[in-house]
Parts: sequence; C-alpha cells; structure tokens
Amino acid sequence: MKKTLLILGVLVFIFLIATIYLTPQEVPMINIDESIKMYIVADPHLMSEKMTEDSETFNNYLNTVDRMMKYTGFFLDVVEDDVKKNRPDIVVYPGDLTNNGSMVNHREFEKHLKRIKSTGAKVYVVPGNHDINNKKALYFKDDKIHNTESITRDEFTKIYGNYGYDDAILKDANTLSYLVKPYQNLWLLMLDTTKEYPEPGGYLNRDTLNWIVTCSDMAKEENAEIIVVMHHNLLDHSEIIWEDYTLDNNTSVINTLHECDIQVVLSGHIHIQDIKSHTSVTTGSTLYDIATSSLPVFAHQYGQLIYSPSRGYDYETIKLNVEEYALENKIEDENLLSFNEYSEKFFIDNLCRKHKESIELLDISEEQKEEVFKTVTEMNKKYFSGYRNEALNKLIETEGYKIVEGLGECFIQEYIMGMIKDQNADNNKIHIPINN
Repeated sequence: MKKTLLILGVLVFIFLIATIYLTPQEVPMINIDESIKMYIVADPHLMSEKMTEDSETFNNYLNTVDRMMKYTGFFLDVVEDDVKKNRPDIVVYPGDLTNNGSMVNHREFEKHLKRIKSTGAKVYVVPGNHDINNKKALYFKDDKIHNTESITRDEFTKIYGNYGYDDAILKDANTLSYLVKPYQNLWLLMLDTTKEYPEPGGYLNRDTLNWIVTCSDMAKEENAEIIVVMHHNLLDHSEIIWEDYTLDNNTSVINTLHECDIQVVLSGHIHIQDIKSHTSVTTGSTLYDIATSSLPVFAHQYGQLIYSPSRGYDYETIKLNVEEYALENKIEDENLLSFNEYSEKFFIDNLCRKHKESIELLDISEEQKEEVFKTVTEMNKKYFSGYRNEALNKLIETEGYKIVEGLGECFIQEYIMGMIKDQNADNNKIHIPINN
C-alpha cells in the first residue's frame, strides 16, 4: 500500500511540474491608462577582455575605430546597473552585439543578457552585420592579431534562444527575423536586415516583406500594435552617409510598413543619434525611424521608449553614467573616473582625425585649417549626440564655418552643409501619438 501511495505521489509531483512548465504563460495586457518602458541598446560591439591585451598592436587597433573598444564590457555593466535600478519592462538590442562576431564574445554577451533577464525584463535581440560568419573575428595575443572562431546563423539562434527565438510566435523562413508577443496588445517585429554577413549593406526580399504583412494581419486580428526593431536604417539619416546604412530597397519596405499601419521602427547601425519620419501620401499616416546611437561611441547613450495605448510613444535618450558608476564601484581607472573629458578627447582623436586628414588637403593656410578643424569637431560632437539645427546653427558664426563656406566643392563643405540641413533640432526626444 505504501509503495502504491509513493508511486501515486511521484506521479502527482511529475504532473504538477509538467503543468508549470508546459502550460503556456498568460500574456499580459497593457491597460488603456498603463504604460510599459523599453530600453534600446544599439550597437554595443562587445569585445571581451579575454580577447584583448595591453600591447602596442591592440592600442594601434583601438585608434582605427570610432568606438571605444577597450571599455565595451564596462559600458554593458553600467546599462545592467541602470536596468536593476529602473526596471524597464523590455530591453532590445538591434544588432552588432559583438565587435566582430567571435564565439567568445557572443558567449560573454549572452551572460550579460541572462543578468538583464534576471531582473524580470523581457529581452530580445537581432543580429547585425558584425555578428555572423565574420572572417574578421579576431583576438590579440603576444602583440599580434589572431583570427578566431566566428558563429553561424544556426549558432546565433541557439546562443540567443532565450532572448527572442524560443518565444517567437512566427519566424521568417528566409532570415533570422521573428515575431514576439510580450503583451497581448503590443508585439515586436524583430527583423534581420543584413543582406549578406558580414557585409555592411541591408535588404529585405519580397518573401520577407510578405511575411511582414502576415505578421501584421495577425496583430490586427488581436488589436495589437507592432513595433519594428532592426539593425539597418529604414530612412536616410545623413545626406552624405547613407549607402550600406539605409536598406537598399527601403522604398518597398516603407510601403509595406505603411500598409501594415506600423508607426515606429527602432534601428542602429549608423552610430549617430537621429530621428527621421516618412508620411504616406496615400493614407497621411507617419512612420518614424529612430536610430539610437552606438553605446561605445560618443555621446555614449541608449534609448528609452515608453508606450501607452492612450498616449502613444515617448522616446528619449539616456546618457551612460560612467563616472557615477565608477565611483560607486570603487574603480580606479582614471579614464573612467574622468570619463566625460576622456570620451570627448577619444572622439576627437579617433573620429575627427579622419576629417583632419581631409582638411589637410585643402589649399588654405595652416591657421585656417586649424579653425576649420575646430568647427568640424564641434559640429561632429553635436551631430553624433543628436543635436542639430539650433545647436549647429550657432556654429555658423565661427571663423571655421566662414572659411568652409568660401571653399569650392569638396568633401568637408558637403559634410558640414549636410549636418546643417538636418530636419530636427533635437533628435534625443520625440512624442508620437497613436494613429487614429
């Protein structure tokens, strides 16, 4: 009898465990007067400390990129700290999770996501062009650059199964795109937009566009809003830098998203903070492409999107609070303790250096070249930070701008004039009402 009762007890226990794990969890609803908070962490480009060393070769490499590779892991630690304190409901990562797609970097990034998810946040990722089949996956050892193992498409979905792919209610057969339902009335369409890994360009073929329409039809049946998250940009975010950043067939994608009544696209890739919009001549509806700047690139920020069924969408950027975090955690690295000063110098030395090389080619005096460089540097800081017309227009009174204005056609002139013409004064904040 005791044996029979024991067996029955074991069976009941197994049944209860199976019920817990096999019964689908009820998807919550965002009520009309409620809101959810989403963080957007774009282009973190993680490079594990396991793959680096303090050497001349590595330091030379650091000086060839716009992003601050030495501290990518630290920046993610700061984001984690913010997530723990302010508890966003959702955290999304629109691609370029790793610097060059090595297996080691992906494994470390997954550990970061696991800690983020442990806070209760729903976490979703899509790949960027750097993340898969990257022949430039590398590490530094003995003052040399070495190649290392990258990952495949299948490995990407396995590593990040707990961060979107296993929760997908629908997957695209052609790409690593998927649809998730974090709330009954708010769905996320996570689009894999890379044309061919690891090439920088983006594209969505006709089959995937048809799949997007299918996703939209499902959402409409349940009266759900869809937010699109993707790596490449839907709209041009620069008059002179758009090739390989904007989707090759963006007109077709724009038309499809308008057809689907989608309002908000969250992208990255271009590493500048910028918001662009497109209004349909047919319906009058407006589609917004919010490009959040890269985490390890000046001005070191990430995005926050608050959605309410009654109020719509409110987006703003959050400055990475490096100095405060370094103090709280008793970190002794002077670069981090004086990060604002250090990051600005790094930005000027690394990104603005390329413009200095162009300025050196101009047929003007050394003093004039210096004035032009000062103006270009200040404009770049405003531009990458997301501040446009009002802030940039203050610089048109500088001596450097006046010199550039008087030049013949050249790259520097085109670059500066492109910044001045931007449509938004502040790309760090926007309110988007719900389409009626």
